[in-house]
Amino acid sequence: MNSMKTKRELTILQMNDTHGYLNAHQELFRMGDRCLHRVVGGYAKLSGLFKQVRAERGRDAVLALDNGDTLHGTFPAVYSRGEALIEPLKQLALDAWTMHWDIVYGPDRLQELAGQLDHPLLALNGYHAESDRPAFQPSTVIE
Repeated sequence: MNSMKTKRELTILQMNDTHGYLNAHQELFRMGDRCLHRVVGGYAKLSGLFKQVRAERGRDAVLALDNGDTLHGTFPAVYSRGEALIEPLKQLALDAWTMHWDIVYGPDRLQELAGQLDHPLLALNGYHAESDRPAFQPSTVIE
């Protein structure tokens, strides 16, 4: 009996440093000695791109990750202490998220926000001060 291995491809979608920008916005890019301004970002654009890639490649062939700096930076993000980003993040159907400056509202608030999402918040370097136990899930396995 011949056993053949099936070759499968995995597409990884990764975002980071969205800094609470719900809408597309002007951003400065340095290109050598030149400065360029381009319109970038926005959760509607990200959601459309993620849906397109999943439709083309198949949902189970795509891993979508958020590498942090997500819940702060713009007025809606700061005013709502991250709450304004919850529904747009759910629309992205992410597989996992790692924090960066997302801890800015405190660990209790971050746990509260993370608990509203459908994907885990992963952090190896966050601890409860009173017990020195990990405050967040350090890793996950996605099959």
